[in-house]
Amino acid sequence: MIRPVADGRRAAIYARYSSTQQEDTSIEDQLRMTREHCERQGYELVEVYTDHAMTGRNKDRPGFLKLLADAEAGAFDTIVIEAVDRLSRNLTHTLEAWDLFKFQGIQLYSVTEGPQSFVTVLLQGYGAQMFSEMIGVHTKRGMQGALSRNRTDSSAYGYDIVEDAAPGGPNRRINPDEAVVIRRIFEDTAEGLSAVTIARALNAEGVSAPKGGTWDASTIRGHAARGHGILHNTLYLGRAVTCATTRHYHPKTGVKRTEATPLEKREQEIPGLRIISDELWERSRSQITRAAKRVAEKPGGANPEAARRNRYLLSRLMVCGCCGANYVKVSATSFRCNESRKHACENRVSISQKRIERRVFGRIRDAFRSAEMLEAFSAALETERRKIEASDPRRDIVRLQQRLGKAESARKAILDAIEDGAPFALYRARSEEVEAEIADLEQALHRLRAKAETAAAVIPDPAVLFESAIERMEQLLGDPDLVDQANQFLRQIIERIVLLPDALAEHGLSIKLETDFAALLAPELDSIAAAHLVC
Repeated sequence: MIRPVADGRRAAIYARYSSTQQEDTSIEDQLRMTREHCERQGYELVEVYTDHAMTGRNKDRPGFLKLLADAEAGAFDTIVIEAVDRLSRNLTHTLEAWDLFKFQGIQLYSVTEGPQSFVTVLLQGYGAQMFSEMIGVHTKRGMQGALSRNRTDSSAYGYDIVEDAAPGGPNRRINPDEAVVIRRIFEDTAEGLSAVTIARALNAEGVSAPKGGTWDASTIRGHAARGHGILHNTLYLGRAVTCATTRHYHPKTGVKRTEATPLEKREQEIPGLRIISDELWERSRSQITRAAKRVAEKPGGANPEAARRNRYLLSRLMVCGCCGANYVKVSATSFRCNESRKHACENRVSISQKRIERRVFGRIRDAFRSAEMLEAFSAALETERRKIEASDPRRDIVRLQQRLGKAESARKAILDAIEDGAPFALYRARSEEVEAEIADLEQALHRLRAKAETAAAVIPDPAVLFESAIERMEQLLGDPDLVDQANQFLRQIIERIVLLPDALAEHGLSIKLETDFAALLAPELDSIAAAHLVC
């Protein structure tokens, strides 16, 4: 029982574990640690938020979103977590949450990492994201290596998985019945039929879609730039592709975005997997190109609205050194003292947005390169290393291999029953469930093996990684889509940017940043002098 104390501090707990990479008991362990902390501190526990089997890269988690909503409503005064990476494995999401907590006066406390400040959240959040990205790199490397041995991770319609494939042989084989449907789709497209028309015809004839149910035009049409969809899958030409795209999540909405990754893309000719001819492929491509051109020529068919920056990165930070008024935007590119526009200040020197941001970023980089910052970052990396080593992915690999073995046995039992004369219709739904389970388990094993490789690898020089972290921070702050959020972060680092006319200074202005970096590193200290950086 959590006992409230006299100050009435209300606490909330958040816990999360990743999909298939940890046992559900991970949540129980986190809750036990955080509850014990609340009890020791005498907090009143008002709510517990959890997300089971959900990746920290995605913001769209029910428990996490409810935590943010209740924080904005002032439902609690303290949030207790096991570690910062439980909140998110995406630096932008972590900082966005921190910004909300700070605005609401909510204390963030990590049982394993202590009380959190802007800098500790920044460093721990970057460390969590970096390790998540390293695991992704190792996973892609494994997929690229497997493709060179004629092994593909594709679950494309038209193929079956080959169990115990011979060394160097493909791990997929053509499904004759589905291959007929594939050829029909390409033939109909080459004849000028639309994806909508083709899908309707297949549904009218009761042809099962790739994942069961009915056909949708988007399954056929796909996305040309990404190589997604039946009409753009080169595997039907006997050419397997992997790592052609990567997924990102919008920092505010959590909406997934898929982007092409040409430098990581790998291709491998596997002639035994060819279903259609080059001639048929080219005829279908001609029709797809014609259809796209007709859409583009329609009124309003290709008229994207240009994005505008309606706020600026250094808004409300820049002040005139002569009169103390704000520097404001006076043209499409430049800032100037607001009072000088009224002829009430003699400071008539303006500066372009690119120049002021470049000079400010330069001073921030220099300040973050301090020995204290590097030491804090190195400690954050070591914390992440210990977490990975303690998780022992080998145990989880064995567990998933056992589950995969059971799923493969279930698949074999279904195939044996069908071969003995049982109607496939009776087993169709179960067969699709088993195939989906096998695909998920194979992907999970890819990730865990990559995690094991990451744990065994030697961490690069922290100084090199820290320099990369600084560059990433600058990219975050300079992203035009995040300008409002980035401005809020900068206001936690910079108190004021004072601009004073100086004929000898660059651009005719001396620029002084009034900052408090030391306080960010040690927020519990009562009094620390602010730093003044001249740029």
